[in-house]
Amino acid sequence: MAYSERISAGLGSLNMEDLGQSLREGLGTLGSMSVKGFDRAKQFSQEKMGNAVKTEYDMEYIQLAARVEATQTNVNKSANAARNFLQPNAAARLEDMFNEKVTGRGNAIDSRSTYSEILGNHMKAGGTEIGDQTQVGGSLIQLGNTFINMGKMEKEYLRDVYDNFFKPFSNHLQVEWANIATEKRRLDLARLDLDAAKSKVRGARTPEAMQQNEQKAIPIPEYLCTQVRECQAAFDRQYEQTKILLTDADRKSAEFSNHLEEFVRSQINFHENAKKLLEETYANMKK
Repeated sequence: MAYSERISAGLGSLNMEDLGQSLREGLGTLGSMSVKGFDRAKQFSQEKMGNAVKTEYDMEYIQLAARVEATQTNVNKSANAARNFLQPNAAARLEDMFNEKVTGRGNAIDSRSTYSEILGNHMKAGGTEIGDQTQVGGSLIQLGNTFINMGKMEKEYLRDVYDNFFKPFSNHLQVEWANIATEKRRLDLARLDLDAAKSKVRGARTPEAMQQNEQKAIPIPEYLCTQVRECQAAFDRQYEQTKILLTDADRKSAEFSNHLEEFVRSQINFHENAKKLLEETYANMKK
């Protein structure tokens, strides 16, 4: 979903999974649904059918939440693309991910042969078999040694990129984003509670209720007023808490540029050293 679509859709809206979790949390000790869980379900259903008034978040909050969510989504996509770039072999990527997340041994960058090393070893073995006294044999051995050395440089480059770019880039703000997702769900539930309480107040003042009471005006029961005040206070607290987390994450997002700069630095160093090595080999082969 594009950034503009996130704004227009209104971030932070509940889905059925969130509501289901809320209802499970609302089960009473005897297994019956709590009043709060029932009110949330009723309010949620009426909103989906367009029959209920819904408290809308202000535009500043919506834009802030959309920006943070867009940052999270695209950073995760970039991190996955970077992993594919650093290790094109899918099986090797799965092995590294398993070792990092399950065994704790980390990736196999240092122990796994690079494509340059594999190519260099084949060339060197072929040149040795042909004989270094021949021109083609000597050239294969020389170029093979070059690619073996380039493979070692590539390992250093991959380790540098992984430690100084990929790892911090992937892990940066992950804890904050998890907390934000939790607080946003709590805010949506607090908003449901508030709107459900307000709906009860409006229901107590409907024309039908007035006719049944044969009065021109019906005083609102105090317990409903108290419920609205409590729900409003809880909503306001949760709103401020969520907004603080979003603002902090949005501010820290600028730090991603530092990780990207490290990636560029690693790229420059590797390609400069590789170019120098190839130029030296080319000059020796031309002699």
